[in-house]
Amino acid sequence: MRKFIFYLLLVKKIFYIIIYPFFMGNSRFLRFFRMGMENYLIFQPAKLRAVRIKRELLGKFKTVRFVTLDGARLFAWFIEPKENKPTILYFHGQAESILNHQDIAEFALKNGYGLFMLSYRGHYRSWGLPSEKGIYTDAQTAINKLKDMGIEAKDVILWGHSLGTTVATHTAINNEVKALILQSAVLNMHYSAIDMANFYLRRLRIRTLKKYIKKHFKDVEFIQKFDNFKNLPKVKCPILLVHSKTDRVAPSKNARILALVNENAELYLAPRGSHWSMNWCIDKIADYIANLK
Repeated sequence: MRKFIFYLLLVKKIFYIIIYPFFMGNSRFLRFFRMGMENYLIFQPAKLRAVRIKRELLGKFKTVRFVTLDGARLFAWFIEPKENKPTILYFHGQAESILNHQDIAEFALKNGYGLFMLSYRGHYRSWGLPSEKGIYTDAQTAINKLKDMGIEAKDVILWGHSLGTTVATHTAINNEVKALILQSAVLNMHYSAIDMANFYLRRLRIRTLKKYIKKHFKDVEFIQKFDNFKNLPKVKCPILLVHSKTDRVAPSKNARILALVNENAELYLAPRGSHWSMNWCIDKIADYIANLK
């Protein structure tokens, strides 16, 4: 049954992607309709990927609840850093939750790093309607919350995965953080939609629509941008881009392109690895953090 629902959701997403170009325009109705489709495609909660908290992590982190300036009630996991260790502020990707990234908590505990795993509004145990502007506000509120807890931005490493890389990049522009780590990054919403459509079509074994997507999305402009390509040149802190050459969701060319737009960026391409795992990049990230000044 779960598998049937999963593929049903894929079909619905493909349908939205196919009809999206027909709703271009700046009228209030068209923008409202497009925003509805965008929010479904981007922010659908990860109900089908929900997992239990690992037994070995129970009691190892604190739960944090806080409220943004616009009234969203947020939830996060927090692990205190060991002495002189940085704190990682982690941003998960699309259709995921912090439950899907418990390996980040294990990584932090193993190395003595602090960790603040933010659950965006509308996601796991957080309340509010998600949007690009909204989750950027969530991220900044998390930075402010860490400061209230005695952790300054200069001791914070922003780590984003997939769509979460755009949140991390945007946050890095507005705060003097220690470093920025982008794992399996996307370029922007336009190219991410094309990449995801191609991924869904492969899963559904419907390759005939790939030419349609390429043709009709050439001039499509999304309301919500999630634009790493535009924002990354503005980042002044050290940057690490990690990507797998076999990523079937976000192609590794994304990282190659982004590495060229900021001279502070270091690029690591792993020969193999899944979009949703981190075993292929964890040693590189650990070494990078250990050598930060």
